[in-house]
Amino acid sequence: MSLNSRLALTLAIAFLAILTIGGMVSYFQARESIAAEMEAAEISASNRVSLLIAELPATRDVQGKLQGFVRSHNGDRDVRMMLIDTLGVIRASSQPSTNYRGLPEWFVTLLAPPQPTRIIPLSALAAPSVAVVVSIDPRNEIAETWSEAVHGIAILLTFVLVTFAAIWIVVDHAMRTLGPMKNAFERIGAGEAAVRLVPDGPPEMRDLAHGLNRMADRLDDASIANRRLSEQLQRLQDEERAALARDLHDDVGPLLFAIDVEAGAIARTLPANDETGATERAAAIKQSAAQARKAVRRILTELRPGVMPGLGLKAALEDHLATLGERHPDIAFRMDADDATYSAPVETTAFRAIREAVHNALKHGLPSRISIRLAVRGDMLHFTVLDDGGGFAEGKHRKGFGLIGMAERLESAGGALTVTEVLLPAGVRVEGRLPLSPNISANQAGAFEDAQEAKL
Repeated sequence: MSLNSRLALTLAIAFLAILTIGGMVSYFQARESIAAEMEAAEISASNRVSLLIAELPATRDVQGKLQGFVRSHNGDRDVRMMLIDTLGVIRASSQPSTNYRGLPEWFVTLLAPPQPTRIIPLSALAAPSVAVVVSIDPRNEIAETWSEAVHGIAILLTFVLVTFAAIWIVVDHAMRTLGPMKNAFERIGAGEAAVRLVPDGPPEMRDLAHGLNRMADRLDDASIANRRLSEQLQRLQDEERAALARDLHDDVGPLLFAIDVEAGAIARTLPANDETGATERAAAIKQSAAQARKAVRRILTELRPGVMPGLGLKAALEDHLATLGERHPDIAFRMDADDATYSAPVETTAFRAIREAVHNALKHGLPSRISIRLAVRGDMLHFTVLDDGGGFAEGKHRKGFGLIGMAERLESAGGALTVTEVLLPAGVRVEGRLPLSPNISANQAGAFEDAQEAKL
């Protein structure tokens, strides 16, 4: 349930409670007031009848006096006077006020106190009338209470609606800033640091916006520092790889070549009918030297990916996949790519990202097929590495340090790297994009220059 809905429900419950409590208090007060009014009306009417009885002996026209007494109560709000004879027949009756039209009967039943009818005997002078009946009717008082209740409820409802509308407007105005703030937090959570909010709304919301902007500034600074650190690490790694490649090429390479030459010289000096087995041993030495040179070339390729003049990214990947195919004969490696030449930074960055994705698939899954796709869309080089190795372990997104580092390198060059799980067949898809003219830093450019100088 949203905050607005909860606020509306809370206000509705509070107003309903206020109406209920107010209604109960008003009910008991009205009931007591009506009972008091009826009691006072009964006492007053009884006193008037007693006065009438006292005046009858001195009255010449008794019947006229009685009729006038009854008529004097016409229009009375609460009292009805009636003259009855010995048979209980009403000989004369006043006509009380009837201003209670439209009064709900349930409201009368709710508030009406007991309505006793009082019979006061008359003297023989009043014959044929023998008694005065005093009847108390609370409807006019209840009608007045009904009218006051209707007006009171109308005023209270108006107040409640106006208050509700005012609170809703104020809260809604304050809540409007939460939408942009929520979007800003989601964008920051997705890795976008260049997020800023215009402070708006109440002071508390403006303070939150300022705090979010300060947090975004710090995250932006931290992201820049991380990119610089990643670039420095990459430069150091490239320098170490280049130094190791030079050592292998300059030191190990000549030694293997010398071994091969010496083994060939030994074989040539031996007689054709040599029975000591030296010829076979010399041939074995030459074969071992050739395998060692091949291993050195493979290691140099791993140390210096993409640095193959005239070979291109596609050929470098094919050569790398061929090597992996020899190590993993039960896995089918497929690649779909155009024969195209890109700049050395683009080739090297793309090669490393694809190689890291392939190695992750081999390390964390059990794939039977790994496919690579390369395509140029606009001014971006897009690549996809898809495997059927079972997906993420226990449904969790696994992203190793290598992929994180490649994602940072792609982002620093203006690209992006995403890792998603595939359901059928279960596996992982790594997708990346890289500008064909990426923004390579000075450190990375120096690393590429060093690598070019150390080419084999």
